[in-house]
Amino acid sequence: MNFELLPNEIILDSFEYLSLIHLYQSFFGLNSRFNKLLCQQFQKFHLDLRLTSKINFHQVCQNYVLPVIDRIISLYLSNDDNTPQQIEHFLSHNYQLRQFISLKSISLSCLRSQRTLNQIMVECSYLPCLTHLTLTENLVSMSENDAQRLFDHIWSLSKLTYCYLDNCFVDENYFPNPTVISTSLRHLNIRNMTCSLSTLTRLCQCTPYLQYLSIMFYDDSDQLNSSLLPILSITRLNISFESSIIILQHLLQNMPNLYHLTIETYYFILNGNQWKEMINKYLLKLKILQFKTSSVATSEYGEIQFNEILDSFRTKFWIDEHQWFVQCHLFRQDKPDTRYYINIFTLPYTFKDFPDVTNCILSKLTCPYDNEYLTCDRVINLHYRSSHFTVSILSHVRFCNIQSLSLSLPFHDLFLSIVCRLDRLISLTVSISENENHSNIQSQLQLLLDRAVRLHSLRCFYWPLSNHQLLLMEITSTSIRRLDLQGHNCGFDEEQCVQLSHSSLGIQCETLLIKVKNRRNILNLVNNMSNLQALNVQCLDDNWTEENALTSSIDDELVEWLRQQLPSTCTIMRDTFHVHDIRLWIR
Repeated sequence: MNFELLPNEIILDSFEYLSLIHLYQSFFGLNSRFNKLLCQQFQKFHLDLRLTSKINFHQVCQNYVLPVIDRIISLYLSNDDNTPQQIEHFLSHNYQLRQFISLKSISLSCLRSQRTLNQIMVECSYLPCLTHLTLTENLVSMSENDAQRLFDHIWSLSKLTYCYLDNCFVDENYFPNPTVISTSLRHLNIRNMTCSLSTLTRLCQCTPYLQYLSIMFYDDSDQLNSSLLPILSITRLNISFESSIIILQHLLQNMPNLYHLTIETYYFILNGNQWKEMINKYLLKLKILQFKTSSVATSEYGEIQFNEILDSFRTKFWIDEHQWFVQCHLFRQDKPDTRYYINIFTLPYTFKDFPDVTNCILSKLTCPYDNEYLTCDRVINLHYRSSHFTVSILSHVRFCNIQSLSLSLPFHDLFLSIVCRLDRLISLTVSISENENHSNIQSQLQLLLDRAVRLHSLRCFYWPLSNHQLLLMEITSTSIRRLDLQGHNCGFDEEQCVQLSHSSLGIQCETLLIKVKNRRNILNLVNNMSNLQALNVQCLDDNWTEENALTSSIDDELVEWLRQQLPSTCTIMRDTFHVHDIRLWIR
């Protein structure tokens, strides 16, 4: 069917699935009808500037944003390796964030400047419709008072219902608590900041209508030094828990309305009888239970304890009343002393990462060997080694939705049956060691790339430098746009940089992470890689140190040299967190 024959209502509905950039590049200027739909009738623009080239970015900011600024409902900005300093560039244009009066959702990642973050938070307070805020990988070094003020800013946003914070502070041990009470927040996800019982108490007091909470919990006390008041609003809890069973019991008994509990525990394992007691005592409304736990076996007879734990989940309570099933792994570590480890998780498996199964000697389930329970379609991140899935049950596990894969080459024949689909793979990390037989590595890697039709990023880690020419000159992929070649102690020299720029992967590469011998190699890469948009480079003749980074009076000699050698349109900066990384946004 001809798209233009569709009625306006259907076309406008389809526009909601596209970003502002794609809408204007695909439809604006085609005819007066599409122009009118975009400029006058469409009301829900999504402005996603991640992975945008610098040329397109400035074109969008200068020409497309202002005419529809009052109709943009979501905004995504990132300072990652693909678009370094994009957020600062966006704020430098001829408009303010407060002008996005229909903005409902804002997402920022890889911001390193506290000043910029503060500026954005002040602007957010003027947005009348803002309901969703996401801050990820914003490793900002700030004092406890500054972190406190940031949380107060967030809790003061009167319409905010959803907040996701991940890797927002350099200091992970400090958990700032708001002093402002939010009556709007319903969904809160805070990762990579550890919360204790006392901080959780204050957090919930300032968020009285919270329904969903996802946190990392750490409390090293066995005594209840602070009392937790009943938290009646929370119905869904997702928690990574490092503390004692006593603290866990105290936490759960004060959340009597939990309907859905997802929990990862470390250093202790609750058996089926202990779980049953807690659920019957404190969690009478619980319908969905998902857990993953691991611990050192308390007995030198690991297999006996393994079977005792598994049997405790084979009771009427688990099998008949709730139909909650588990899988249990037993590991044996031989060095430096013989130890047994046990991990256990609920089925179907619902976590994004699958546990490391190195040295697994036994695996059992409490349910029939059904494909429903052996297919891990929720797992999107997987670290795979040839020795991992050789135990009988594990060899039947299937991963069909992997998006990020770390793989040692060469891989075992089992791999392609266990990781049964690669068409959703976006990021691949491959490694080999010097003592491996390299004869079939090229064919295996090419086989992976041929099947991974959506693969965007390839990272080579622990890859012998002698094999670079093989990789760069003979491996092909039509989808890869990001190459990470920094996993080597020796930098690329001039000849190897030329090989890279002439290779198939190098020609289509848009984002490159690399280590080079000297600064002249940087110029060669920028000038010879025609599609290169962003470069993260470590240079072996760079004398900058972490001590220099703390002294603002010292000039950054390498950055200044690059600014003199490259066009003024090229953004050049040193990463404030990884101080040996120079980041360029080229075109």
